[in-house]
Amino acid sequence: MKDHSIIFVGSEPSKDKDSVTRALSYFTMPADDLPKRILLSFTPPLRSRFVYVDFLGPCLAFILLATILGYGHAYKTPSAIYHRSPTEVLAVYCLSMPAICYILTRLGKSSISFLQILSLLGYGLYGYVFTLVISFISDETNNVIFYLAMILFTGTSVFRTCLIILLTIKLPAIRLLVCSIIAILQTLFVVFLYFTFVHSSFAFHKH
Repeated sequence: MKDHSIIFVGSEPSKDKDSVTRALSYFTMPADDLPKRILLSFTPPLRSRFVYVDFLGPCLAFILLATILGYGHAYKTPSAIYHRSPTEVLAVYCLSMPAICYILTRLGKSSISFLQILSLLGYGLYGYVFTLVISFISDETNNVIFYLAMILFTGTSVFRTCLIILLTIKLPAIRLLVCSIIAILQTLFVVFLYFTFVHSSFAFHKH
């Protein structure tokens, strides 16, 4: 596997533009591109080597996820309410997880940039969005629907993220370690979100 097997589209805006225009270019795209990019966030880059880099999709995913978690948190049993707001927890994750991934990929001699990781993980939030939406629709007291949705949506999203990162890491010995850590952290986080903010009676922290 070689570093050039993945092509990040839009990760380097034209340098002849001013900094504001270059920054705004990450938030602009054709109207019909967003649904396609969301769908691609669940598809491993097996046929296409192109990975789109933008922040419009990730920002939308953050807003949707924060709304879902806020709604679930509002209907929690009073004795089971977590002491921090879901938006605060989500913001901490969205800031810390890209930093962790960037440090791990640097150890593996990967050439992937921080902005590329930020966009990649941002689109990965759609796995959480669909997983938690399905959990809301269902009324399973044994959480079976949640785990099935987690496998289907979060699982495919995490697999895509790890596979893309794996293809950019040059040191074979580091690939499994880095991707395993990233996959475990992403999977554990959606489990944490579900039981802490969506599950009506689960008490993560006793006051």
